[in-house]
Amino acid sequence: MKKFIEILNQKNIKYTVENDIIRVLDNLCFYQNPLKSLPDNLIIKGNLDISETKIRNLPDNLIVYGDLNLSGTEISILPDNLVVHGQLNASYTKIITLPEKLIIGGGLDLSFSYIQSLPDNLMIDGNLYLQNTYIVKLPENLTVAGDLDVSSTRITRLPERFSIKGSLNLGSCAINTLPANLHITGDLNVNSTHITKLPENLRVDGSLNLSYLKIRKLPKDIQVKDNLKLWYSEIKKLPNNLKVNGDLDLAKTKIKKLPKNLKVKGCLILKSTKINKLLKNFKGTCSSLDLSNNKIKKIPENLKIKSNLYLNNCEIKKLPDNMRINGNLSLSEATIKKLPENLRVGGQLSVDYTLIKKLPKSLSVRGELDVWGTKIKKIPNHFNVVNGLNLTRTKVKKLPENFTQIKNLFMNVTKISHLPDTLYVQDCLELSYSRIKKLPKNLQVGKKLLLNDTKIKKLPENLKLEEGIDLRKTQIRYLPESLELKWLSLDLKKIKNIAYRKNCTSKRKTIFAAYLNGEYKIFQNKSLIGNLKEYERFVNQRFLDPQAGKLKQAARDCVEELQKKIRIN
Repeated sequence: MKKFIEILNQKNIKYTVENDIIRVLDNLCFYQNPLKSLPDNLIIKGNLDISETKIRNLPDNLIVYGDLNLSGTEISILPDNLVVHGQLNASYTKIITLPEKLIIGGGLDLSFSYIQSLPDNLMIDGNLYLQNTYIVKLPENLTVAGDLDVSSTRITRLPERFSIKGSLNLGSCAINTLPANLHITGDLNVNSTHITKLPENLRVDGSLNLSYLKIRKLPKDIQVKDNLKLWYSEIKKLPNNLKVNGDLDLAKTKIKKLPKNLKVKGCLILKSTKINKLLKNFKGTCSSLDLSNNKIKKIPENLKIKSNLYLNNCEIKKLPDNMRINGNLSLSEATIKKLPENLRVGGQLSVDYTLIKKLPKSLSVRGELDVWGTKIKKIPNHFNVVNGLNLTRTKVKKLPENFTQIKNLFMNVTKISHLPDTLYVQDCLELSYSRIKKLPKNLQVGKKLLLNDTKIKKLPENLKLEEGIDLRKTQIRYLPESLELKWLSLDLKKIKNIAYRKNCTSKRKTIFAAYLNGEYKIFQNKSLIGNLKEYERFVNQRFLDPQAGKLKQAARDCVEELQKKIRIN
């Protein structure tokens, strides 16, 4: 108990001790900690995380009001009087059985553990994860308030009486039959099982995954309220009047004809199928259509697409004149050489690695334009690409005139050497391996700025990023004091106004300090933690002495060294 109290004091964690009962009033995290045991009569008012520690046994009378995480420990037995009001994560443990009187208020994760059996009448008020375990049978009267995952187990059947409020994942388990009148309120996944026939009156309120099954026919009365995935199944025929509220995935199937009155509210996926025969005289409806990896050479005139059209790696050479796509149009690696003059795309247009050399003057794209790896040399001046432009590995040498604002701009490995003076990139600007040598003074980037492997020498003042900057292999030697970010990737030896320590403690942490916005900021590896006080608080919460002391001292040394550098300069 004494050593445990010392740890609580070091971490500045509030606790009380009364009648040999220790009450911890906050969350307690010992993740990857050298701690080997916990004291008896321990009550945790928050969460307790002892994952990947050397603890082999839990103490008697342990009560956790939040979640208990035992993942990756050597624990093999749970105490009979264990009480967890939240979730219990015992994945990757050596636990074989559960106590009969185990009390869990939330979900239970036993995935990749040694568990072999579960107690009868087990009730889980959350998700139950049993994937990749030695379970061969589920108990009768099993009640799960959330999802049940028994994938990659040796379970051969479901119990006669059970209740699941969420999704059921049976993927790659040994089950060979499903009970009649089965109703799943979430998703049902039976891919790669031994099931050869679906029960009558099967109802799935979510998605149904039948991929890699030897089923050849769907029940006429099947009801699926979301996606239906038949990928690589042996189904050869679909029932007439089939209605799918989500996506219908028929990729790599042997279906030769689409049923009458087929209605797909999501995407009809026909990858690697005999597409020409499938679409002939097709009078059904679908919101989006995926024809990727097919030998289709022409889009059928009768085809109406409400949202997205995917023609990746197709032999299509021409699109219909005046074609209009409300969503995304993807032609990646297709053999098409020319786009129609009046093409309208409401979402993203991807023509990466196609043979297209020129964009039509009247082309309209409301989403991102991706021309990665094409021979396109020019983006038309009138072209509106507010939502994004990917010019990676193209021969484009110049950005359009009046180009000032865009959501994402990718210019890595391009010949462009100049950026507009007042460029604003909302999310990400990537210039890696580009010919850009100078950044505009008024450059604004919302999230990420990737400058690695360029000859850029200086960052502009007042850069404020929600995420960070990559400065590796640049000629930048100083960080501006006005810089605001959450992470910073750099060459430690090249930046002159930082101080760093490498290989701190056995965890090999890299610590460096930078003077930003009037404070000495501490970074661990590349993540900004905060000022010195904030960093010490961060360390106290996650590490124990002697590691904690070494990390804090390394940070102090960095600040002291940087102070001297700043005074000298």
